[in-house]
Amino acid sequence: MALFRWATHGWWIMKHNSNNFRIIQHPWVARLKRAMTRVEVKNAFTTCVTIGVVTGALALSMTAPHAAGGNEVIVTINDKPLTAYDVDMRISLWKLLGRAPGGNARKVALDELIDDMAEIEEARKRNMQAKPAEIDQRLESVAKGLKTDPKGLKGKLKAQDITVSALRLYLEAQMAFARITRGEKSATITVSKAEVNRRVAAYKAEIDGKINAQIRKIEADPRRKSFTVYEIQEINFPIEKIDGGVTDEILQTRAIEVGQFLSRFKGCGSARKAASGIFNVDIGRTIEADAAKLPGPLKKALDGRGVGKAIGPVRGPTGLQAIALCGIRKISPPAIKRPTNIQYPTAAQIEGQLEQEQSAALQKRFSGKWREGLLIEFRDPAYGQ
Repeated sequence: MALFRWATHGWWIMKHNSNNFRIIQHPWVARLKRAMTRVEVKNAFTTCVTIGVVTGALALSMTAPHAAGGNEVIVTINDKPLTAYDVDMRISLWKLLGRAPGGNARKVALDELIDDMAEIEEARKRNMQAKPAEIDQRLESVAKGLKTDPKGLKGKLKAQDITVSALRLYLEAQMAFARITRGEKSATITVSKAEVNRRVAAYKAEIDGKINAQIRKIEADPRRKSFTVYEIQEINFPIEKIDGGVTDEILQTRAIEVGQFLSRFKGCGSARKAASGIFNVDIGRTIEADAAKLPGPLKKALDGRGVGKAIGPVRGPTGLQAIALCGIRKISPPAIKRPTNIQYPTAAQIEGQLEQEQSAALQKRFSGKWREGLLIEFRDPAYGQ
């Protein structure tokens, strides 16, 4: 069960959004799903059924099956017909159990149905066929995996237009395959520790590489460049206009007062004290400005005086001004931290995946051999190619 819980929750690759991360699916989770097979080796059937059941919650993008003719017979196997409806039900069953076949889904479904009948027939020849009671037990396992009971399972099947007999055929074939292959000397599935370690290392390197690449991409974002901020304070010396204008005498008097202020100014914290005794002085609040966006002459003048000093008098919107440089600081975006909760695949999970891959290879190898004893007649040439 650990493998399949991990298969549904194994999402860890981050995507940047400002300074946050969100989880996306890693491609090897999809590869793990593709490795799911319908086989039972080393009593792995329950695992295979569970993987389909648990991952059934994933939002598969497989489109709804398109009926190719309802009860139209596509092929006969020992005079037993397989219809378009049988193919539709197999595709719907895959969807219910979380499988997503690649390529031509209808062709894959028909091939699997033929293999099922070949495996069941071979098991009967060897007196290894599953008994009805054993299939009933597997049906109960499927129901539990779907968090329901046999009655609820029937309802789920009906909702997908799948008959109970279609699921029983699917399960019986899995049991037949497992029992036959156990009797084949060349059908032994062995996964070495070295194989597991190599696969674990490969996945870990792939995951780490994608994470590091994403971090580098985020850090290279121009919006994350450091920039310098000037903390500036404006001290205004308003000038009242007389008859709509300002006389040279008033302007000169105000300039002298600005000079007095500058001589007393000992830093932005002393602005009010420096303005004491001077009529109508407006001490502005400290503001932050991007140094790169300051007018060149103003920045040059402030740099020339230094932090804690003020320049003036300069003309302002209401009169004269003194402009103080209260501080300079550099702002850098926080470093992108590597996630600490990355879920790497465990050795047990990888071992299960390798076993499934070997099981799939075995099924492919033996299916042709078991088909040889069947009389297969395609009624629709498109499926026989």
